Amino acid sequence: NNGWVWLKKGKSEGKIIGGCLASMMHLRGTKYWPDFSNSILFWETSESDHNFRKGESLSNIDFYLTDLELSGVLGQIKGMVIGRPFGYNKKQKEELINLINIKFENYKFPILFNIDIGHTDPMITIPLGVRACLDSSKNHFGFTESGVKFDLT
Repeated sequence: NNGWVWLKKGKSEGKIIGGCLASMMHLRGTKYWPDFSNSILFWETSESDHNFRKGESLSNIDFYLTDLELSGVLGQIKGMVIGRPFGYNKKQKEELINLINIKFENYKFPILFNIDIGHTDPMITIPLGVRACLDSSKNHFGFTESGVKFDLT
């Protein structure tokens, strides 16, 4: 990984929710669809249906992002973290960045791109539902609470 990139600068904090974009969209309209209010949404792309060495098509990503917008999710979130695209060449990665910039140009939340989450190697594990923070001025993405709780008594 050549490092993460801030596609939109800013600062935010909220519970982190997300996962593989294609898998998440299967939950829409079910009791498992989370409440995205005041959250930081993270998502990543998976392999293609047709070739497990290539990434999800850009048209599918466009459809999923449109579904998130039409579902009202984008108006509820406070920030976005996007995983390093799986199986994309340099040109596809540039096209994905362009798509993201167009889709989210009217939203004010910060967007961090190219994080090692999901279908990547190495892979950072994201603890779902804990508070996370984004701050582009400090180039910071972190968690403000533990992902696990335990009692040794």
